[in-house]
Amino acid sequence: FGKLNLDSSRCSGCWLCAADCPTGALSTSTTEPEGKYQLLFRPELCDACSKCVEVCPERCLQLERIPEPEKIGSPATVLFEDGLARCRECGSNIGSRAMIDRLRNKVPGELLNSQLELCPICKTKGQLILGKDNGHTP
Repeated sequence: FGKLNLDSSRCSGCWLCAADCPTGALSTSTTEPEGKYQLLFRPELCDACSKCVEVCPERCLQLERIPEPEKIGSPATVLFEDGLARCRECGSNIGSRAMIDRLRNKVPGELLNSQLELCPICKTKGQLILGKDNGHTP
């Protein structure tokens, strides 16, 4: 078993830890219509492999190899909660609000910042339109 601690002041909600968790101990949940994103942890599923810690770009996770038998069968723990960022064109979910805000602060330039709140499909559509407007074929 593992005990996972998260420094929420550093977490951007990028979801990489949950995507790489081989046991499903880390998972994500979105709630509608509230538009909330949650990172959930189920300690009884954790085998303390440390993949989540290794993949975290924010280095905000700490894993302890501590058995917590009292947590077996209990509901998942919410490690991180944030609002969902939605594509400004189509309204689909694109990630956590914290992730978009953090990227906006790191990426200079108006053009790149304008792309942050677009889903991959709408980004592609925009690039196709820009290509046609500039006389380039996509």
